[in-house]
Amino acid sequence: MKTQFLLRSNLILLGTLCAGLFSGCSSSTFRGNNPDDAPGKYHIKTEHVILHSDVKLSSDDPLIQELKELRDEIAQTLELKLGEKQVEVFMFEDETSYQKFLTNHYPGLPPRRAYFVGTSSKLAVYTVWTDRIREDLRHEFTHGVLHSALPFVPLWVDEGFAEYFELPTAAGIPREDYLSELARLQLNGWKPNLRRLEQLDAVGEMQRLDYAESWAWVHWMLHNNPQTRKSLLDYAHHPEQQAAIPLSKRLTKIIPNPEQELTDWIAQSSAGQ
Repeated sequence: MKTQFLLRSNLILLGTLCAGLFSGCSSSTFRGNNPDDAPGKYHIKTEHVILHSDVKLSSDDPLIQELKELRDEIAQTLELKLGEKQVEVFMFEDETSYQKFLTNHYPGLPPRRAYFVGTSSKLAVYTVWTDRIREDLRHEFTHGVLHSALPFVPLWVDEGFAEYFELPTAAGIPREDYLSELARLQLNGWKPNLRRLEQLDAVGEMQRLDYAESWAWVHWMLHNNPQTRKSLLDYAHHPEQQAAIPLSKRLTKIIPNPEQELTDWIAQSSAGQ
């Protein structure tokens, strides 16, 4: 059984986006359904979200409600037809039990605040209760929703969408953190390169800057004009065509130089903040 790991970094964005984000794929899996050392004090089951937690939450807790609303938002924004697959969330109460679980079941993986594990039979998010639980859950839950609807999601698209939905900002409003950092890097000569992102196929290859650039491409294409939006969604919806015609090539059919267009958008948008 192939297992895909998408980990949430515990690095805070400071100064530069070039700090490493340790993520990776692995073929290891744990045996059985839910291990004995997974959270199990409290259980909340909704139509599409199952929460196993050592933190006591009610079924109408704002955190649970937000995940349900996020699922609908992802489906509407990305025009996805979601099936009946459920995403299971395992929430640890403290860092000690969370790290012990990681060591027992995923030895060798760098410890992080949260990560998504997707297999053919299970979509699971593992996380620990911290003051950043909201954004961690939104990020990893987005991975779960995407993988519940699509048989394959290219790495940079997967992370770009997760970064897009990570913060509960209004549609079309750019992330100030990424936007300001990318604008600063552009002043030092950095330029976006979609063809380079498309060549990344393991999360261990992605650096912090790659996550920011993935977000920028996703945000820009969704909100630039109907043609770029359609190109992105068609690309995400049809995995059988992704290898044959990369998105970078599709974009040039409607915009001669998409990298320059994105560069200009970053500069103009950051100047308007």
